[in-house]
Amino acid sequence: MATELSTARIGATGTWGVLRGAVGRWFRWRGIARIVLWVAAINGLVYMTVVTANMPFGGLGYETLINVLAIFPPLAAIIAAEATVLGEYRSGVASWTISKPVPRSGYVAGKLLGLWVGMSLASVVLPGLVAYWWLPKVTPYRFVRPEAPPLDSFVGALLTLCLVVGFFIMLTALLATLIRRRGAVALIAIVAFFLLRVPLRNVWSDWDRFTPSGLISNDLVGWSSLTLSLIHI
Repeated sequence: MATELSTARIGATGTWGVLRGAVGRWFRWRGIARIVLWVAAINGLVYMTVVTANMPFGGLGYETLINVLAIFPPLAAIIAAEATVLGEYRSGVASWTISKPVPRSGYVAGKLLGLWVGMSLASVVLPGLVAYWWLPKVTPYRFVRPEAPPLDSFVGALLTLCLVVGFFIMLTALLATLIRRRGAVALIAIVAFFLLRVPLRNVWSDWDRFTPSGLISNDLVGWSSLTLSLIHI
């Protein structure tokens, strides 16, 4: 019993070290540069979509922001997860790490959780909060000035999108352990992403109320909406 507890404690310490290292990379110079690029890219795209005649992502203002955040971060997460799992598997880093007192499951969980935290922060939370601040201050190309939704509803939508990012990270990691062929893993995950984006409004007319865009409307703020929105990307 004592030996098992000691092994579990050592494994947990190693897993925490892997997680801390994966998250810490986002707070170094290269990670900070990625965060800045994500914030600039998302907000620049939303700005150009709102103030010009080209509106490829649906409605104006915050609906446009949610649609952008529902497309690009999950796709980037798929590519990053594939590179994380397959890249380290082929380079031998994963084998070396697992040979140390870090269980395989702990190593994978630490790397993927670190990737999820970094991707969610860089591509969803920070760009979303920055856009929440400046969107009501711009003059749109048409219709009315965007009106900020309640902050709790908006934060709920961002958290839902973070869970969506985590879902596709886990899906890609699962595929990578089964296929181990770069390119094929990302292709399958991307196809799954677009299949899951098929709207279900044809089956249920009120479905749009339970999407991330529905979370920022004033008529649906409850916790049940946050749970049901996970089904629709």
